[in-house]
Amino acid sequence: MSGKQNTQTLPGKEANLFRQVVRHYETKQYKKGIKAADQILKKCPEHGETLAMKGLILNCQEHREEAFELTRKGLKLDMRSHVCWHVYGLLYRADRNYTEAIKCYKNALRIDKENFQIMRDLALLQIQMRDIPGFVDTRQQLLQLKSNVKGHWLGFAIAHHLNGNHALAVQILDSFEETQEEVPDNEQYEQSEMVMYKAMILKEGGQLEQALDLLQSNKDEIKDQLGNEETQANILLDLGRADQAEEIYRHMLQFNPDNYQYHHGLRRAMKLLPDAAGSLTDGQREQLTELYNALQAQYPRSSAARRIPLDFQVGQAFKDAADQYVRKFLDNGVPSLFSDLKPLYRNKDKGEALGQLFERLNESLESTGAFPPVGDEATSPAKPQAQVWTMYQLAQHYDMQGRTGDALQMVDRCIYHSPALLELYTIQCRILKHAGDPEGAAAAADKARSMDLADRFLNSQASKWQFRAGQIEQAEKTAAMFTKDGDQANNLHDMQCMWYEIECGRAHLRRHNHGKALKMFLHVFKHFEDFQEDQFDFHTYCLRKMTLRAYVEMLRMEDELYHHIYYSKAAWGAVETYLLLLDQPDKNAQSAAEEEARMASMSADERKKYKQKQRKEESRKQKEEEAKESKAKQEQEARDKENKDKGKKGPDKKEKDPDPDGKQLAATQEPLAEATKLVQQLKQYAGDRIKTHLLAFEVYMRKGRLLLSLQAVKHALKLAGAGHPDVHRLIVRLCQAVQQQQQQASTDQVSNGAGPSQVVQQVIDSQVDELLGSQSIQQYCEEYISSHGTTSLRHTAAAAEMLLLMQPQEKQRAVKLLMDTQTVSEQPGSTGRASHEDAQAVHSLLQNTFRDEEAADQWFSRSQSVFCWSQYFAGSKRLHVTSGPESNGVLEDSVAQLSLNGHQ
Repeated sequence: MSGKQNTQTLPGKEANLFRQVVRHYETKQYKKGIKAADQILKKCPEHGETLAMKGLILNCQEHREEAFELTRKGLKLDMRSHVCWHVYGLLYRADRNYTEAIKCYKNALRIDKENFQIMRDLALLQIQMRDIPGFVDTRQQLLQLKSNVKGHWLGFAIAHHLNGNHALAVQILDSFEETQEEVPDNEQYEQSEMVMYKAMILKEGGQLEQALDLLQSNKDEIKDQLGNEETQANILLDLGRADQAEEIYRHMLQFNPDNYQYHHGLRRAMKLLPDAAGSLTDGQREQLTELYNALQAQYPRSSAARRIPLDFQVGQAFKDAADQYVRKFLDNGVPSLFSDLKPLYRNKDKGEALGQLFERLNESLESTGAFPPVGDEATSPAKPQAQVWTMYQLAQHYDMQGRTGDALQMVDRCIYHSPALLELYTIQCRILKHAGDPEGAAAAADKARSMDLADRFLNSQASKWQFRAGQIEQAEKTAAMFTKDGDQANNLHDMQCMWYEIECGRAHLRRHNHGKALKMFLHVFKHFEDFQEDQFDFHTYCLRKMTLRAYVEMLRMEDELYHHIYYSKAAWGAVETYLLLLDQPDKNAQSAAEEEARMASMSADERKKYKQKQRKEESRKQKEEEAKESKAKQEQEARDKENKDKGKKGPDKKEKDPDPDGKQLAATQEPLAEATKLVQQLKQYAGDRIKTHLLAFEVYMRKGRLLLSLQAVKHALKLAGAGHPDVHRLIVRLCQAVQQQQQQASTDQVSNGAGPSQVVQQVIDSQVDELLGSQSIQQYCEEYISSHGTTSLRHTAAAAEMLLLMQPQEKQRAVKLLMDTQTVSEQPGSTGRASHEDAQAVHSLLQNTFRDEEAADQWFSRSQSVFCWSQYFAGSKRLHVTSGPESNGVLEDSVAQLSLNGHQ
């Protein structure tokens, strides 16, 4: 025992060397640190702390495995060393294994209970992992160790705030203020933030009066006067003091009359908000009209004061207000006008009124070159560009109504009038996309890009639409125009360009390139992990800079990070890919099986010749790959030399991706397990999106987990209602699966007494009975057909598909249900007209599910005449693409002539 103790006690010279090792690590002089550690280990090879420190330095040099091996060895030699445990925790932290790192830090603190550095590292990890109770305890210990440090007081208060102990958090801040005799001039801002943060805690703790008194009594100390007024107004509304809140909101509107939050607060204070159903009384409308007439007179340059009345006015008042609102934007040529008006289209009458307004303005501009008169006034003169922008808005209106021909014709007139206006091609792109012509949309987007080669947004739009048109190679080339040295793969990944990775992943998924699709989706996951990791930079910075409110808001934002739509889209795509890998094995696996079958049918001599041919082919491909890499290396060296000559720093060396095509990802043996992990995270963070539960149902059904499938159905039902087509499909499929399980259970019980848990079965049966409304599945399907079968094409398709599933003998009736629908109409803008996407889905349903080629052909012909710009239905007005090997999906027609070809 004494010998072991002696191996952990360094002589004087080696002890000094060990201190140098620590110093070299802290100053990032890693080579010197390794050299000093080796000198110690040469004389004391079993010194645990030196081994651990050497491992820590090696980890900084990216020798991860060797670092862990040395640290474990050092820890094994000296289990009672807080240094070894601390280093082990630092390695786990660098490896992003925070749970294990916290365990190591706690073990180190058991040995050295008052080690300030370890406590600080532990506190950082606890707030990072949202271990709030542990964070409270650690912050309390740090404050007890060094009570003269301001950051420890603030950290302790924040810990209690996040833990829900609002009163104690305020008490801690009050105690800290008592320790300060006088606030220096250079800390006035910090004191202001302290007051605002304390008011935030009081408000969240329900102490509204105290929060209001604090803000009012410290009004002169608070530097953020606007934030102070906003907080006071919110508190006054919560206290029911509407008159005082109204006064403050009116005062804030003087500084920013276009702030919609201030307008909302003012209407709330005046009790002029709509009820839960979104309705207003006539009296409220009159008051709102008076209010905004006064605000328009007071703030004549405020667009919000003129836009907000469009939300509550109806009838002729709405038409007059809309006329007055749009003229200025049309005269000045503001492209975003329609985006501003788009929410009004939720009201059918307002949408029609806007269309009539644009048509009336356009007619007047065409005939007189001026806007029509308003009331008794004479005609209002218009600028020369007003007409083209009016037609621009009118084209978008027609597109909203499904009048594709009219929309494209209006865009063509705009292009004839102003061929250099690139916004016209961007809206043409959107119209063609809605019409089912992705190739035409890509060509229009590329035309807009070519008109301004320095515009990154237009370049991104062109790349996106090329991906959606299946032109993957061209899309990558387009995106590479704005990347460093044309290396779009690494550069776009480094820039965390998630829209690109999602679009690229979806494009590869449509081509059934499962590996590349997964590669792109997993890149997005990596970005979100990095976003979460970035919190570390702020845990100490915000306390030091006293940005306490922003810090708490940042923590709450990070808690909802995975709710972001980009993460959901990437996760949905990855789950769909894994399900395809499960249901349709990868092409490589299929080709390997075909290869084995082909080899088995050959004679010995034929197999020998065939293998020799394969080896030659592999050798040729390898040489081509080596030549390609050599050329790329030479080009990179040439660029580096050119940058060096110009005094520029060359790009960092990138490690070669061992799996550039994602083949290893696609070769996973457990795609269902991978999909389950993603579904669990989606349920936690994106449970308010119905697609999450649709995919969860698919995963759990394939796993045979009916109880979890039932849970997915219940969530989807809560979000969308029983009338939703996808929810109807889930309910019927679940009920069918339960029936089949009951039949199987009866068979198993008869044969060997086995069966599902009786309690689980009772729960499932009772819930299924509740879903069906105490009806049989057949009765439920019939009720859905009568209630929702004609609501839309999606509803009709769901009703027909489930009718076929439950009653295969009713196939002809189900087909007739689809063929009799009037939602695919040749009349543009007809009510309830189906979208191109829905019509395409029905054709696929007739082909693949119903297996009725005759009905599918009839649907194809019918849709072809309706969606005459559709690529899928081979519409007569679609833009044609070349199919030769050299075309690479590029359009034959010159994009410069796009607006003149086939869209009249």
